Amino acid sequence: MISDLPYKEILLLVLGTLSTYLIWRVQYQKEKIKNIENQLSESKFKVYSELVHIIFDVVSGNKTGKKVSNQEIIKRILDIKKNMFLYASDEMFLAFTDWSLELQKPGNNGVDHFKKYFELIKLVRKDMGNKNTKINLDDFMIYLMQNKDEYLLFKEQNNWK
Repeated sequence: MISDLPYKEILLLVLGTLSTYLIWRVQYQKEKIKNIENQLSESKFKVYSELVHIIFDVVSGNKTGKKVSNQEIIKRILDIKKNMFLYASDEMFLAFTDWSLELQKPGNNGVDHFKKYFELIKLVRKDMGNKNTKINLDDFMIYLMQNKDEYLLFKEQNNWK
């Protein structure tokens, strides 16, 4: 009677069930990791977007006469800083620190921080998928100012090389 048991069939059933469970578990873990990565990417996008928006708001405010107050800028930078601590890579974190220190330098002519800001934005672009970005400071400043002649004059007036 014991020899009549279908060992092969039982073993196949157990192995098939175990395989199915393991495949499901791996898929579940992959999905969980993907969800976490998406949440992190979404959080980074919000921080990086605010980092871009703050400069564009200041520049457009100067052009349209709707200036952003210093208190508003400081509040927004502090919010970015808080989130940058949580979500940014070490490289991004250090670049943000360099930029924010440049903003506070005594005797700063108010424009040199754009160089540090550009380096920060290049890192943002790389972190968001533009790994091979070839944009340089001139490209960025012309894009920001929307006037090549105005930028060349700005560059000359501020002794940028």
